[in-house]
Amino acid sequence: MTSPADMRVYSGAAKNYSVADWAERQGYVIRFIHEPTRHQVEFPALISDFTDTHSPTFGQTHGANMHDPIITLTKTDREISFTMTVVNASIDEARYNTQCVNLLIQMLYPSVSEDGSFVGKPFINIHLMNFLEGAVAGNGITCVVSSLNFGVKFADGVINADEGDTTLNRSGKEIYPQSLEINISAKAVIAGDRVPDRANPLPENYPSYGSK
Repeated sequence: MTSPADMRVYSGAAKNYSVADWAERQGYVIRFIHEPTRHQVEFPALISDFTDTHSPTFGQTHGANMHDPIITLTKTDREISFTMTVVNASIDEARYNTQCVNLLIQMLYPSVSEDGSFVGKPFINIHLMNFLEGAVAGNGITCVVSSLNFGVKFADGVINADEGDTTLNRSGKEIYPQSLEINISAKAVIAGDRVPDRANPLPENYPSYGSK
């Protein structure tokens, strides 16, 4: 089993009255889990837009002496996109959020074994309250992230450290934005190992926005 990611601890007095502390107490959190390694990052769920697109694909055949085609559903693609804002209220929060952003971006790259080969499927489990939730409460949706755009909002101001932390930055100089935006597009993956039955033909992990 892969060991947890080496993350800077963000707790205690440094976290009090932060955006992360407020979000955690309210339960307004978006969580990303890298399924091959089980590494995990969380952000306050400051979502500015959210789109969930379901695109069915149909095939058609023509029977003998039939004017109209026979329509069959072949697959349904689900693509999720959203934009979240990450806010830094202090230098400690900025450093922690930077680590989380770095790890989230690293999750998009393949895991490499000791012999140099790629291992594990590039799946990321995303949980966003009742908007992205699996069959079990608290579990997210398995996705393949197709794009991640990271943008800094310098117009909102920056945070400077009096002395840089050389363990995070070789130059020892630190400057962080007070807010940044991350836009994510992902394709949902639905496990196909469950055999449907007449009483419940749709798998439990099919899309749902709550009120199951």
